[in-house]
Amino acid sequence: MEVAKKIDQLFISKWKEGKFSGNILVAKGGVSIYTGTFGLSDYRRNSTLTIDSLFELASVTKPMTAIGIMILAEQSELHYDDPISKWIHDFPYPTVTLRHVLTHTSGLPDYMELFETYWDRTEIATNTDVFRLLATYKPHPYFNPEDKCEYSNTGYVCLATVIEVVSGMSYSSFMLHHVFIPAGMHRTRVMNRRFKPETVDDFAYGFIKNTNDKDFFLPDELPEYDYVNYLDGIQGDGMIHSTIMDLLSLDRALKEGILLSNPSLELSLSTFRTKDGQKTHCGFGWFIDHLESAGKRVSHSGGWPGYSTMLSRYPETDYTIIILTNVEYKTDDGSQERAGDLLKQIEECIF
Repeated sequence: MEVAKKIDQLFISKWKEGKFSGNILVAKGGVSIYTGTFGLSDYRRNSTLTIDSLFELASVTKPMTAIGIMILAEQSELHYDDPISKWIHDFPYPTVTLRHVLTHTSGLPDYMELFETYWDRTEIATNTDVFRLLATYKPHPYFNPEDKCEYSNTGYVCLATVIEVVSGMSYSSFMLHHVFIPAGMHRTRVMNRRFKPETVDDFAYGFIKNTNDKDFFLPDELPEYDYVNYLDGIQGDGMIHSTIMDLLSLDRALKEGILLSNPSLELSLSTFRTKDGQKTHCGFGWFIDHLESAGKRVSHSGGWPGYSTMLSRYPETDYTIIILTNVEYKTDDGSQERAGDLLKQIEECIF
């Protein structure tokens, strides 16, 4: 197929130039029309990537956390307009609801800034520590709920903890039994590998590489990335690990109504409006926009030291694009090509 050849040439070129390491999958109607693996899963041990290599997804976790909340809503265990404070003790923002955090309209302050200021970096933090710092220091919200739409990691940490309180299960166990297994995501898991080390076959380690340097570094070895250690116990905004094949299974499970009913799915893919009527690009855990050539696009990207990820779905044409990279190539000016940049180039090959 001409499209597959174009995409393959694109990534072969990037690989030869030393600008790409990772896995790509492009599907039409749930059937792969292009699958590519380029590079190594471990640049210290020369282990080769496979289509089953497990990558840290970073913020591509968020749509799945949102799905977890929506499953509980369908079970009438919670309601979208419930305040977060109903479920999390001493939460200091009483007007913030589940709907606000799902759509990034909460105005909640960034927990990472709190940890930079107040945290003992020799300790690994968990969600409980996030809420303890919020309750102790009560940083001022960025804006009142629904006044604006501004991306919030804090909100999705809230959602993971609400899942635990409401379900009586750990976030990882709930996601496994209510999302991953039903969706046929056989290797996907919540994993805090520094906080709770475990051995996983075919794991894609994320590396940092300067383009004019031959060496690959783990972010753990570089002082400027020390937060990958002390924030490793926090879940909900990140920490799901998956494969290109499992993410395609998630796409199909959503398409076929396996995880959510049609009304819930439609709600999740409807953009939210602020109080003054401004349309946002945020649904429930997804960013939603429109391409002239492909129609509606439903996507989420992720970035964490060593990783850049993307899951992009096109409901009107039934294409799916999945990009998982495990080397962060940095130039002298600090610029780098992320999964979002790669997505645009793949789209140019398809549409």
